[in-house]
Amino acid sequence: MTTVLALMQTPANALAALSVIAVLAAITALLPLRSGNGQHAHAGPGTVMVWQLVDAIAAETRHPETPLHQPPEPITWPPEQEEYTGRHRLIPM
Repeated sequence: MTTVLALMQTPANALAALSVIAVLAAITALLPLRSGNGQHAHAGPGTVMVWQLVDAIAAETRHPETPLHQPPEPITWPPEQEEYTGRHRLIPM
């Protein structure tokens, strides 16, 4: 720790130390975190790759598409009924 503090006491040493830290940070940031094979790493045997999925979808037969907008069905409302007054309204008070 004392060597780090000794390096930071003069401006030239501080600039050199900061530039070394910046270079190390840039190298660390550019290193890949995972394997760079472009596929799902360590997925196991029998995995399907993207190019295999694309080929399988291209080989499928196309089904006729349904229209995007179908006319709405007419709404059938229940028949109108008279308002139920109930027995309590018929009894005089």
